[in-house]
Amino acid sequence: MSEATTLADLPVAAPIDPQHMRHVLGSYPTGVAIVTGRAADGTPLGMVVGTFNSVSMDPPLVSFMPMKSSYTFAALRESRTFCVNIMAADQEHVCGAFMRRENKFEGVDWRESPTGAPILEGTTAWIECEWSDVIDAGDHYFVLGAVRELATERNCLPLLFFQRGYGRFTPGSLMASDYRSLAAAIRTAECGRQEMELLATELGVEVSLLAPLGDEFAFVATASADGASHSTMPGTRLPFVPPLGSLMVGHRGAPSSEEWLDRVPRRSPEIREAAEVQLQRVQERGWSVTLSGEVATHTLDELVDAFSTPDRTPEHEQRLIDALQRMSVHHEPAEIDPVATYTPLQLSVPVHDPEGNVVMVLRLSRLPESTSGADILDYIHRIEQSAAVVEIALRQPSGSRCGTPADDATQWHR
Repeated sequence: MSEATTLADLPVAAPIDPQHMRHVLGSYPTGVAIVTGRAADGTPLGMVVGTFNSVSMDPPLVSFMPMKSSYTFAALRESRTFCVNIMAADQEHVCGAFMRRENKFEGVDWRESPTGAPILEGTTAWIECEWSDVIDAGDHYFVLGAVRELATERNCLPLLFFQRGYGRFTPGSLMASDYRSLAAAIRTAECGRQEMELLATELGVEVSLLAPLGDEFAFVATASADGASHSTMPGTRLPFVPPLGSLMVGHRGAPSSEEWLDRVPRRSPEIREAAEVQLQRVQERGWSVTLSGEVATHTLDELVDAFSTPDRTPEHEQRLIDALQRMSVHHEPAEIDPVATYTPLQLSVPVHDPEGNVVMVLRLSRLPESTSGADILDYIHRIEQSAAVVEIALRQPSGSRCGTPADDATQWHR
């Protein structure tokens, strides 16, 4: 600014739209903390904040910025002290509990700080503070806390909030470990390569093997008829979120049924109810069917590709999940009428290890657009035969040949 320029010379700024400001500032990731204390009657209190920060080393000061409309903060002001609990990456469910209006501490383990404020178990660290100052800051307060005591609890990754979603920081070494897990799954899937290629050629479809990788599952092998290009390449990932991954739910390397269902947004209870029914249906039948819906296949492919990139953002993930949940009504129909005509998107069956765990899923895609219910049931029977062949191959000693297709599996014709 030159000497001749004053604030009076600046043009009048246009009003800032709050939604636009929230969207832009959502591009800045923040840590997640739960500030706890005691109400005047001794009741434990807690509120989730994404505005915690270190302010000063000498004297030791920290800050957070609650909304003025927060009823929890109004009660927290009566507490002698407060405790800032820094949330770990695996504690997103704890934040969910504290978003409730009542019974926030139900099911949450905690102990008292030296002055009685709740310290939540499993956090990365906690900081107990006295009130130093509470400053008016627009529609928020700027709270300064004088640090009394603090300690680290666990040496683990913190929980982050970015673009309206929770996530975690991923150091390069951990990302490498994740890729090693994927590489190991791809090597294991090679035991099914011969059977997959036979199946793809026989049926004229695309055949894939998918394996669980914690919060996600990945394509670990793909085969197409006559060497056609694959619509999905090995290494492509999908999130374990309803309605996806139901055949693997509850097995090793995959989320439990409750964890899977909890990934449905709270604003969509009808989707969770439908997912519960679909999951039960899949577990009873032992196979999965997805029919084509209002989201075009090429759009789904683009969203999946964006999700699978190393530099994906929560917005990429949310767009994919939104599209998948719009498709949820087309997953796991109550029955397949043999005389009806369907447009199947994919058909899947589980592949078990010797202990009965679902370690992979064998999937058919690029199916004929008009397929009778009888043919769908025949397809499922055929891939169940191929899954049995892959299971035999998985039982072979390490380093031995993965096996040859079963004789009866080669005799099937549509």
